[in-house]
Amino acid sequence: MRKNWLNGLFHPAVVWDESYDGNSDFCGIMLTHREPNGQFDNIPMAVNHFENEHEIVFSNSHFVNQLFVKFQSWGAFELVGRLTEEGIEFIENNLNTNSFPMEFIQYKQLVTG
Repeated sequence: MRKNWLNGLFHPAVVWDESYDGNSDFCGIMLTHREPNGQFDNIPMAVNHFENEHEIVFSNSHFVNQLFVKFQSWGAFELVGRLTEEGIEFIENNLNTNSFPMEFIQYKQLVTG
């Protein structure tokens, strides 16, 4: 799913909420091309983590190691890709489970000080 929201910031998001009904806020994981560095703990993904029959496929993809709150008020989201079972398992095994879901603005303030 993806949404263009905060000042043109645009990233695909993986729905990480089994109860998401398409009409409510949800927890999601942001995908990015940014490699890990001193500020961001982004985790590199692999080709076999993405289904190929969609708009969003592997393209030097990383996931941001943080759960984010995605708000329904941002507008309608659309399905543009899917993870494979291997991709879901990879995120489950690597996601920081010691953090709580937050808004991206909070995350950016946290990592940039």
